[in-house]
Amino acid sequence: MSKQYRCTPILGALAALAAVMILPAYAQHAGHEHGAGGKTITVTGELVDLSCYLGHGAKGAGHQKCADTCLKKGLPMGVLTKDGKLYLILEDHAKADAYASLKIKAAQTVTVTGELHEGGGIKGIGVTSAK
Repeated sequence: MSKQYRCTPILGALAALAAVMILPAYAQHAGHEHGAGGKTITVTGELVDLSCYLGHGAKGAGHQKCADTCLKKGLPMGVLTKDGKLYLILEDHAKADAYASLKIKAAQTVTVTGELHEGGGIKGIGVTSAK
């Protein structure tokens, strides 16, 4: 038997093993992109840059210039509601424009709708629309 024919079963087994390992990860990510079926919520509040808000309580119109700079750098942002609840803003991969539109609204009152995500004591919203 030639060397080429002895390698064929080994290559086939390696390809099958790779498929078994890769397909579940692909299916899981594909499910993530299309939503995991979480609760849709709408919140209204001040758009804050989380670095300054959590670091030293900075918010409001007096902090807008700094918050604009922080958001343009890509630092995380959140919505702070009137009752003091803070939601991390997350990009919904299918609706990235809604997330991007918030980056120029630091210190302004915004209304955000999206899928609620919770983990490790943090609440976040995968934004599907923003005003």
